[in-house]
Amino acid sequence: MKRVLFLPLFQMESGHHRTADALIEAFHKQDPDIQCTKVDFLSYTNRTLEKFISQLYLRWITKWPSAYSWMYSSFFQKNKSFMHSLYETLFVEKMEQLLEEEQPDVILCTHSFSSLLIDKLRSYGIETAPVVNVYTDFFMNGVWGKEHVDMHIVPTQDMKEELMEAGVDPQSIKISGILTNDTFKKRKPAKKDDKLHVLVGGGSLGLGESLQSLVTKKGFRQIEYIVMCGHNKELLDHVQALKSPNIKGMSYIAEADQMNHLYNWADVLITKPGGITMGEAIKKMLPVFVHSVLPGQEEKNMKYLEEEGLVHRLNPHTPIDRQIIAVLKDESAQFLMKKSRHQFLKNIDVSSCSELAGLLTDTYLQEHPDEHIRFIDDVFSKLYQTL
Repeated sequence: MKRVLFLPLFQMESGHHRTADALIEAFHKQDPDIQCTKVDFLSYTNRTLEKFISQLYLRWITKWPSAYSWMYSSFFQKNKSFMHSLYETLFVEKMEQLLEEEQPDVILCTHSFSSLLIDKLRSYGIETAPVVNVYTDFFMNGVWGKEHVDMHIVPTQDMKEELMEAGVDPQSIKISGILTNDTFKKRKPAKKDDKLHVLVGGGSLGLGESLQSLVTKKGFRQIEYIVMCGHNKELLDHVQALKSPNIKGMSYIAEADQMNHLYNWADVLITKPGGITMGEAIKKMLPVFVHSVLPGQEEKNMKYLEEEGLVHRLNPHTPIDRQIIAVLKDESAQFLMKKSRHQFLKNIDVSSCSELAGLLTDTYLQEHPDEHIRFIDDVFSKLYQTL
């Protein structure tokens, strides 16, 4: 039985987990005998440490965003830093222990932390299974391992060129866009009324007070909103307390099919620039408006998305409904956004999780002819010895 090890980070819901889960589903559909294991390396190392760091991260980005932004740029964006040496000192032996226990045939890193540690192990001559980096943002931070990685699955042409400049073999780099569940294909708009349907996301870490402008400005009755509140019960209670026929709140959505149905319902998506959400929206060809940006990764994503014309940033001082309608009525703005989405998608080499699962199976999980011959020889040798 072939074994695939997935290495995201943290227990909390994140793009690293969602991409890993989508790929696990694709592997199982392709070959149920392939054993897929997903391990949060921090929890494997120390559950208390994982809980402390994840809570610190959430508190940091919400209460001291500018400090987190500075820290992220200072440490995570640099290829060599004190932090890298610290990671290695504390965790590299634990990573070797994990790989010894799991004995994978191929390793998929959906977070830079695990990639760095395995890259370090291989640089010291430690043999491991083939390593694949699967990037879940529109940029590459300085933590990712590069030199001893076998394959890079990148979202953009810019990232491919960045790796090539770093000396990575272009044959080992595949452009995939942001990999999302294969349920998300080109949008099939559902039959609906004459209202404009707007899907609002990003509630789990705070939508801010921008929600208020959805219900207080003229023109609201021509727009219907669904607000995805995630695990933010306070936001869900607030939406429900409005008792408005034109705004509905939904708690955390776990199923890809349900999310896909909402994308088909929507004419517009208002969200934050998380990598996976943006990948889904681009596949669904939805106009995207950004209401807020978290420090660190989302700032880097937003820079790329704005430069490529893939999103519109909302002005917090102008009614949201007015901004949306103005853009949708602007034929030039609509044309440029559609052109940007098509331009982004045309560079893709691997267009789905099932396609990547097939590529990785063919490359790393198939028995090579010489291995098959050795296996047959071994069987006959043992049989001969029993005669």
